[in-house]
Amino acid sequence: MSARRALATRIALAALLAFLGGCGGNGPGPAATPSPSPAGTPTFLPITLRSKSVGSKYIYLTKQKNNRKVYVLRADSQTGEYFGQDTGRSDFTNPHVTFFDPDGRTMVADAPRGTLLEKDKSVVMSGGVHARTQGGMTLSCQTLRYNDQTQMMHGEGSVVLTSPEGEELRGERIDADTRLSTVHVSGGPGP
Repeated sequence: MSARRALATRIALAALLAFLGGCGGNGPGPAATPSPSPAGTPTFLPITLRSKSVGSKYIYLTKQKNNRKVYVLRADSQTGEYFGQDTGRSDFTNPHVTFFDPDGRTMVADAPRGTLLEKDKSVVMSGGVHARTQGGMTLSCQTLRYNDQTQMMHGEGSVVLTSPEGEELRGERIDADTRLSTVHVSGGPGP
């Protein structure tokens, strides 16, 4: 499939999802208002989407807030499941995420796996995360979660933060901004 055709397919799927989401129960399909189940609880039919990179053409997802780029996620593949409004989840293979702070400075993070949760707009990277800020700070940890509400990072597991001068901070947890300038590392090695 050509890159142009793949892009056209993604645009058509996005338009279909937007249409189904706006049906408000008047149209058919999984995004329509659910009918109650016998027990009185709503039921949703899940929508599953799968995408893979074609050649050197990756999958991209850009998150913006108030006309400002928050992050750009690039991945080899994506599987998304949607059960209704704000219930989506997308899993990514080899996510490469560029986070932008309000001043436009960047932090780039790579991991084997990533998950985007639609409800809270968080990004969770796992399987061994390696990140680097524009200013030269590096971070490695097992998992890293970006909280869209606070615009803060929360990492866990074998945390190592290294300054451009080579100074290291080690622990089990880190809470930081995307510049890695405001940092709290806790749970260091025992005696």
